[in-house]
Amino acid sequence: MRTAEKQLFISLAQAKSANNKLLKQEANEEVRATLRWFNSNITSQIKGLSFYVKPRVKRQTKNTAGEKTKLYAGVLGVFPNKQKPKQKRTYNKRKKRHIKKPQHEFTFDDFLAIPTCFVKDFSGKEYVINRTLCYSDKPFAVNRENSERIDKEDLFQKARNVRKLDNTAIASRKSQLEKLRYIS
Repeated sequence: MRTAEKQLFISLAQAKSANNKLLKQEANEEVRATLRWFNSNITSQIKGLSFYVKPRVKRQTKNTAGEKTKLYAGVLGVFPNKQKPKQKRTYNKRKKRHIKKPQHEFTFDDFLAIPTCFVKDFSGKEYVINRTLCYSDKPFAVNRENSERIDKEDLFQKARNVRKLDNTAIASRKSQLEKLRYIS
């Protein structure tokens, strides 16, 4: 509680009670109207200050992510002269399903059209593809660790993901049985 607001609140409350005593004793209607107006003005000021004076109660936020909610349901049945027993039931909250956007297939022609990129296969090896690397007009990729060469067609079949030079993924797949798909 703030002390300045609390003192103002107390003085306004005392002024209001004094005003109410005068209002009860006064017989002149014009003076009574003035006292009523003064009383309503004090009331509005007290309402504004009550935010600072009253002790604040912390609200407890409900963290329901992954927790079970408890619902109380009455059990149906005929119970003469007795209350229906309440039964606790717990239900898991359903998670919202995210609708995936349809992803377009990443074809071998798209793969050949990329001038430079990185490709990672399912065995964990990483290859660099550069359009200038050609041997007898057959494009190939180079392993980053041991400079081993591999044909682009073979690499496309084994590829897990294809990334740009700044390491942002262009296309990927989770298993070798799936097709490579663009990442949007």
